[in-house]
Amino acid sequence: MKHIFSLAFLALLAHGSVASAQMATFDNFDTGINKAGWTYNTGDVIEATGGNPGGYLHQPVADTFAPIFTTTSSKLKGDWRAAGVSRLTFDAILHDMNFGNGSGFEMSILLRDTKGTAGVTDDDYAFYVGPNIPLKGAGWKSFDFAIPSQDTSAVPLGWKGGWAGDGGMFRPGVTWNDVITSVDQVEIFWLNPEFFAIFQQWNVGHDNMAIHASGTTKIRNGAGGNPVGYTSTSAPSILTGWTATVDLLTPGHPLSFVAVSLGGATQGIFPGGSLVGELLLQPNLLMLDLQAGSHFFALPNDPSLLGMGFATQGGTIDAGGMIYFNNAIDIKIGA
Repeated sequence: MKHIFSLAFLALLAHGSVASAQMATFDNFDTGINKAGWTYNTGDVIEATGGNPGGYLHQPVADTFAPIFTTTSSKLKGDWRAAGVSRLTFDAILHDMNFGNGSGFEMSILLRDTKGTAGVTDDDYAFYVGPNIPLKGAGWKSFDFAIPSQDTSAVPLGWKGGWAGDGGMFRPGVTWNDVITSVDQVEIFWLNPEFFAIFQQWNVGHDNMAIHASGTTKIRNGAGGNPVGYTSTSAPSILTGWTATVDLLTPGHPLSFVAVSLGGATQGIFPGGSLVGELLLQPNLLMLDLQAGSHFFALPNDPSLLGMGFATQGGTIDAGGMIYFNNAIDIKIGA
């Protein structure tokens, strides 16, 4: 593999100029920053140690029937179906509670459409009840909730809907589609949202809170004159990397390339000279990969890259060095 620009630069892009999708966040609290603004109340503390591992979000005295951690971060608001959201994962710990050891309390997640108002009477929400919360003194427990954002049924299997008039069913005329395409608030319940419990004091913590978006690819071809010989052969993922191919057989050229842009998409540019076809990405390149048809891109296993988007374009090079542009593929990194 011949990388003209190093793919290692990807590890720095979480703080760079590339626009990132709004639906991917990762909070491990190690730097004292709560990126998505997860909170129970103003008494939350970001501890430097004691997490799983490192720092964590600590709520030492929650006087409630069950803690509910929420976020209304603009990073997470919007159409989760379009963003390809696939999972919500986090770790939790129960240091102490007044009564019992946590048995019988089920960790749950709730997605809320507030309609942009402060009142709750017009809210619609969907929720999923998961496994038991971590038991007192048992240490950290990991939770992994699948988010079926691409499901278009009225209510996905295992999920329920609710509103102010009924905590276990959507209001008439409302379905899962209404909520998943308009999420305003994410809530983590330390109890089934349909249940209630005795008020008591809780001492709890959260760590490694992440909203995962599936990697996606989308073909783009500007005016449509370029050959459509550039194909993604896997979803871009920090876990497995990304693969693509460029057709060499049809034009009979020996080499192919894939260019990845730092600046994003463009169209309507026909450079001429030794460049044949329409340029479909801005030429401030992150990298240029030269191969003979098959391309592999190793992505750092860094959760901060989740949801980042890049414009890419493939093409071929003939024996005389002429460059022929193919179509573009816009990618979004997932996990």
